[in-house]
Amino acid sequence: GLLKAHGYDANYLEPAYSCSECNDTGYVDGYMCRCLKKLAQQIACQRINKLSPLSLSTFESMHLDYYPDNSEEKEISARKRMQSIISFCKDYAENFTPQSQGLMFMGATGLGKTHLSLAIANEVIKKGYGVVYGSVQSFMTQIEQEHFSREHTSNACRNMLIDCDLLILDDLGSEFSTSFTVSALYDIINSRIAVSKATVINTNLSLAEIEARYTERIVSRICGCFKLLRFDGKDIRIMRN
Repeated sequence: GLLKAHGYDANYLEPAYSCSECNDTGYVDGYMCRCLKKLAQQIACQRINKLSPLSLSTFESMHLDYYPDNSEEKEISARKRMQSIISFCKDYAENFTPQSQGLMFMGATGLGKTHLSLAIANEVIKKGYGVVYGSVQSFMTQIEQEHFSREHTSNACRNMLIDCDLLILDDLGSEFSTSFTVSALYDIINSRIAVSKATVINTNLSLAEIEARYTERIVSRICGCFKLLRFDGKDIRIMRN
């Protein structure tokens, strides 16, 4: 009554919370609130991505001059194929939701697979989604360290890779492969498919090489749920230099 008498709202002295669900405590009924999960995800994304060339990789900086425009009869040229891939990826990024289809970029080294996947990441981040990018090797190392640590109390890396809105697995096939890493990789890919989360995978391997290295069930999951985009041409980095 006293507050109203002086022209103030009855709730004037109540603190203004950013989150009405947990009143900024971070927890609701003993469980982590959505706001804290989102903040933790943002921090994790920033930590993972701090060494990646996100700011340098855009669709505008993807030049087609280094892709040959000549083609044999009935074969599309590398340049036209790249134009088609870039156009598709622009649309993919523009219309992205965490439930978007997974993508597999396949082709030799230096054809722009990483650049294009990071261009997608840039646009997706601008939409406010959480993106995690890194090499399969670095992720497998972190997961292995967590799994075999004495405490074995944290699955932070695994959980982050499964929970993020867009996961980019770079350079599949360059990591040191063991039965553990093969199992961990399948776990990540399969778990994200199960919850309809988008994943982009870059690799220099063919499907036959992936099957030989990681087993048929991984190839089966990828072929059934991912769109395969094949990159042609010669190593652009060598040509540029």
